[in-house]
Amino acid sequence: MWVKLQHPDLFSYLSRLLIVLCLVSGFVTTPVWSKGLMEMSLEELMTLQVTSAAKVPTSLLKTSAAIYVINQEDIRRSGANSVPELLKMVPGVNVAQLDSNRWAISARGFSGQFANKLLVMIDGRSVYTPFFSGVLWDVQDLVLAEIDRIEVIRGPGAALWGANAVNGIINIITRSAEETVGTEVTAWVGTEERGGLSLMQSSRVGSNSYLRLTAKGFIRDDSQLNGADADDDMTMGRVGFRWDYTGQTWNGKTTGGFYQGQNGANFDLVSHEGDYHHLFNDDTNMLGGHLLTSWSRQLNKKSSYSFQFYFDYSHREEALYDEDLLVLDTEFQHNYEFSPGHKLTWGGNIRTYFDDTTAHSHFFIDPASDRYNLYSAFIQDDYALLENLTLTLGSKFEHNDFTGWEVQPNGRLLWEVSETVSLWGAVSRAVRTPARYEATGQIVVALYPPGHDLNPTPIPAIYNFRGSDDFKAEELTAYELGLRSLVDEKLSVDFSIFYNDYKKLRTGTDPESTVIVDALGAYIELIGTANNELEGSTYGFEAAVEWQLTDAWKLLGSYSYMEMNFDFAGQLEAFLNSFYARHQASLQSRFNLPHNVETDLWLTYTDEIAVQDQPEIWDLSIRFGWQPTPQWQLELIGQNLLHDHKKQLTSEVISMVSSELERGLFFRVNYKF
Repeated sequence: MWVKLQHPDLFSYLSRLLIVLCLVSGFVTTPVWSKGLMEMSLEELMTLQVTSAAKVPTSLLKTSAAIYVINQEDIRRSGANSVPELLKMVPGVNVAQLDSNRWAISARGFSGQFANKLLVMIDGRSVYTPFFSGVLWDVQDLVLAEIDRIEVIRGPGAALWGANAVNGIINIITRSAEETVGTEVTAWVGTEERGGLSLMQSSRVGSNSYLRLTAKGFIRDDSQLNGADADDDMTMGRVGFRWDYTGQTWNGKTTGGFYQGQNGANFDLVSHEGDYHHLFNDDTNMLGGHLLTSWSRQLNKKSSYSFQFYFDYSHREEALYDEDLLVLDTEFQHNYEFSPGHKLTWGGNIRTYFDDTTAHSHFFIDPASDRYNLYSAFIQDDYALLENLTLTLGSKFEHNDFTGWEVQPNGRLLWEVSETVSLWGAVSRAVRTPARYEATGQIVVALYPPGHDLNPTPIPAIYNFRGSDDFKAEELTAYELGLRSLVDEKLSVDFSIFYNDYKKLRTGTDPESTVIVDALGAYIELIGTANNELEGSTYGFEAAVEWQLTDAWKLLGSYSYMEMNFDFAGQLEAFLNSFYARHQASLQSRFNLPHNVETDLWLTYTDEIAVQDQPEIWDLSIRFGWQPTPQWQLELIGQNLLHDHKKQLTSEVISMVSSELERGLFFRVNYKF
């Protein structure tokens, strides 16, 4: 039986008590801690090997991209209970929760529930849906203890990863089964995080192989809508495995998983009847699974190659549409080192999508079932011009069934000023290929009542956005500069600036209007067809700082600023493209007390989003952790503590209703044996 705190005065008191206790703990006498109990040193973090920027292991300090790494300690100390929550600490990444189970996540602007310029992968497996070129975050869930790190790149990565790696890449990398030998159980219970249980068991299954089995199930509570429960609670269950093999000539991993769940969602069936809005609630049912295998071989000291294959199946039933999607993907890669400082990476990829879609209210697509392909080749050369100056040139050559061939080159320059300071710059081109609905679908996106600025008539107008076979790929040319420095053993900084020049962005033609009269009355049907007539630019900077003040106290801060310069011809263009917050900031305080007690504060700020009339948001999360023995970890976590309830973002599609997120408190326990 799940425990739910329902008395508002008691809940408010507990939240304030959490804040006071954690603030007080930051000013008590600093204890002496042994180094073994602390997280990785800053020097160790700066030499951490990352793979998302170059497709080969490269130290963070020698990476010529705006990359941020969320490591295991970040995950544990964050108090987060899902992957989207973790991404709030990354500068330049926009994270907003629309209800208890839907998220809007993007990098460097263009946010929204259907954000389409961010590539998301789990162990190299793309999890974006071609239906709208975005990510369904409610099903991208893992046992948090199995995550090794999350590598987040702001800026294009298309030269290696291809279409949709436009404004950023998120690559979630899991730990090898050998690293997690043993059994780990985590359970939680609370108000919004009603309850859940995860299991992870790893063991050696042969002289050269290890196997990990995982399972997770949880219940998430309703948010709030119009002063009442939004009926958008969520239940989810999943199982998975990972098998790792290390041989004399071959190394490989195979992962698989299956999930099934249900969540509630609220919809607005807009029409010309009554007050034009008809709210209703409907359950979304989802299930799916994947199987991935990846193998690599070191031919000699200079040459290695790898290949990967996966299939991914998902089924989704919701108010707007039902969809079955099957993805088959094969990739090959070869790495060759001509000489020290001169490395070549090349490879290719073939991916096929099979979908079957049934359209419901406010949505139409034809044909209902389709198959489409994506195949590509890439090449990248890293050459040391001088001992401390490296030039990287590369490109992706990619073909899709909607726009044909797309070429996505990039050039990067890395200057290792010293062993602790590096400067880098990059010029890149990336494209966002059309989504399925943009080519062959139609969806209701807005309703203008009589007297609206865009509808001076005495009858309502309903705006439909229709896809087009002539819709082209959106294009970006990006210019970036960055500085990464380990100032001393206690302070590191990471700074990047960017200028993004966009061409052929999605807009709609001037709508064709038709007056329709039926038994319910008269209305104007507006139909705008997808085109690529919007151009403009964004620019800004991002900064991240880690400061180890004492052996027991660490601060992590980040800040991002962005401006958008577009000449929007109409309200629709602005509403589809200009979701962004000019200022964003995050500050984390991690403080260790005697007797293995940890106190963590996490304060975030998001500037207003003008196009949505969304005010600025300050928020605070607090975590208390206690490890009474090496096997046990106990945590008390408060989230959204500065608001009883609040709305973070409204969906860009009028039929998808957002709700208000409530203050939450939960208790989590972890046991390892």
